[in-house]
Amino acid sequence: MNDATQSTAASGCLLLKREPSDVADDRHRMCGILGIINRSGTACQLSEKQFLGMRDTMVSRGPDDAGWIHRRNVRLGHRRLAIRDSSNGQQPWLSDDDRFALVYNGEIYNDVELKEELARSGYTFRTSCDTEVLMKAWQHWGPRCVHRLRGMFAFGVVDLQTNRFWLVRDRCGIKPLFFARIDNSFVFASSIPAITRHPRYTARPNLIAMRHYLSTLRLTMDDQTMFENIYSVRPAEIIYGSDIDFTRELYWNLDSIQSEPQSYHEAVEKIDDQMQQSVKLRLRSDVPVGMMLSGGVDSNTIAGMIADKASQPMLGQCGGGIDSVDQNQSDRQSDFHFARECAGRLNFEYKAITVNGNEYRNTWQRLINEYQTPLATPSDVIINHVATSLKKQVGVVLGGEGADEAFCGYTIPHWSGTDFDRSMALASSTSEHSDLARESLKRQYGRDLFFSASDHYLLTNGLIPRGSLASIFRDEIWTQADGQRAVERYYDGLFDRQPDRPMAEKYKRVLFRVNLESLLGRLDSATMSASLEARVPFTDHRVVELAFQTPHEFKIDVRPEEKKPWLSSQELASRGSLRSKRVLRSVAARWMPNEIAQRPKQSFPTPLPKWINNDWKSWSADKLKKSDFANSIFRQDSLDAVASLPSHLSMWKWPLVNIAMWGDAVFG
Repeated sequence: MNDATQSTAASGCLLLKREPSDVADDRHRMCGILGIINRSGTACQLSEKQFLGMRDTMVSRGPDDAGWIHRRNVRLGHRRLAIRDSSNGQQPWLSDDDRFALVYNGEIYNDVELKEELARSGYTFRTSCDTEVLMKAWQHWGPRCVHRLRGMFAFGVVDLQTNRFWLVRDRCGIKPLFFARIDNSFVFASSIPAITRHPRYTARPNLIAMRHYLSTLRLTMDDQTMFENIYSVRPAEIIYGSDIDFTRELYWNLDSIQSEPQSYHEAVEKIDDQMQQSVKLRLRSDVPVGMMLSGGVDSNTIAGMIADKASQPMLGQCGGGIDSVDQNQSDRQSDFHFARECAGRLNFEYKAITVNGNEYRNTWQRLINEYQTPLATPSDVIINHVATSLKKQVGVVLGGEGADEAFCGYTIPHWSGTDFDRSMALASSTSEHSDLARESLKRQYGRDLFFSASDHYLLTNGLIPRGSLASIFRDEIWTQADGQRAVERYYDGLFDRQPDRPMAEKYKRVLFRVNLESLLGRLDSATMSASLEARVPFTDHRVVELAFQTPHEFKIDVRPEEKKPWLSSQELASRGSLRSKRVLRSVAARWMPNEIAQRPKQSFPTPLPKWINNDWKSWSADKLKKSDFANSIFRQDSLDAVASLPSHLSMWKWPLVNIAMWGDAVFG
């Protein structure tokens, strides 16, 4: 349909509208789908203006087109960022018989193959967009079609005849999807601000999620978000229901995947082949494609495979926070140096994006205002600056997220599960190295015994310890935020559902579930704020399944020449004795010089510890002391103490300042 076209479907009163891309308020930036389903027999209390106001909080994810439908008690809205078949694919998308309505965010990379299969079953197609393929796959296979999809996606389907609905999120959680029950309505959207804009929603902070964020820098805990009564659809989850009642189930689960007998060479061959397929699929686009080059093994592997397949030179950019224009770029160990080397070797067009302290702080506040959440990592700001620069020349960008989680790239966390098992074994051990091993554990953890898996996990991967948080929160707030140790119970549950596995194997799955969703959320928000689509080849589910079928020791182990393999993970890492991402580095060595393939893990760098401890010391202290929100949650004397923390604890300020900035912006 053309812009501003209205149609009435034969099966009932259906209002369908298309709008030009300049009708939305461009002050808010997030992602693209919205739905409101009212209980049968109840009317939607929202006006058209209110509904479109919710939808248009997501304009940066959809600057190219906008549409919506209203059918009895169902309203669906969409804002579109056109990547493929830009002249078609407008949403909401109706099935040919007007029974089903679809709102969809993402990319189905194997849509060509699915289209051919559906055509053999008698389906005809009028566009080349994957939205039409997804709708007809749903008509043909129903919810089981999700098992055939290879891509990143979050979508909602409504049966307009029966009022049944389904929400679906991709396996790794690349694309976000949130929901809430508000009065007699079930509301879902790609962004939290779209839901908080609902006139009947009262925004309140989720104190348990806030405590979890301060402990881990994760913005979700299972399905809980930083807002009360707003929930996240979990990765690999289908929610289905009728009216406002629903049921939830996972359609993909890594817990059941076991490693398979194979040689190291066979593992390298299979992973190389599958990664090449993944990269090739993610180069499908009707707009130019670029690359985020971090200078590390992950992005360089992708870049090498792109150069092998692309018909023309690719644009690659690396970003980082710096104190001066020349800092880091001349350092031969910096990301900038290795990214530039990679670009030159592959004939990429290269640009370094630098962010100074003032630029960083301004973007930090802007992103909090847009996300309506704190930032997940210090790199959010850097990624957003790189995305804004890339958007001037490309519409799609590839990144290396997911490699560390799938192939054990976090050296100490991925080996630390062995510390837990060793601690348990030492209780009854009398070997000659037992006392030395205990002392090594004490040097890393302050003790050689752990109360539970969650105790060890949060000690290894946490930021602000529970005991310190108890003294930072006001007493009455802490009682709610601690929630009878809800955070610890959540992590214990993740470990308990994996019986009969070594703790290192359990860690691998927990880190994949928890860490990856957070990083993908960061990437998604930071890039879509710039209206740029990010694709992540390492999260292809076939690559991930292959990674979990690969023996653990092929991914991380202790160097054979290490004389003290019983040392703690931190001490082994400091000795250079832990080999992370072994099999992936062997794949990488086929595509790049060994110097880069074996380079230790890096990310887009930022001198945040220096900034927050020196340059921003008075600014961060003022943020904490003068924040109305922070003072309503935390003890004033504790905020004063945090503001003057010694430099080795300066990063505690980062999440607390985030909370203060977020709370004042959203609840002030």
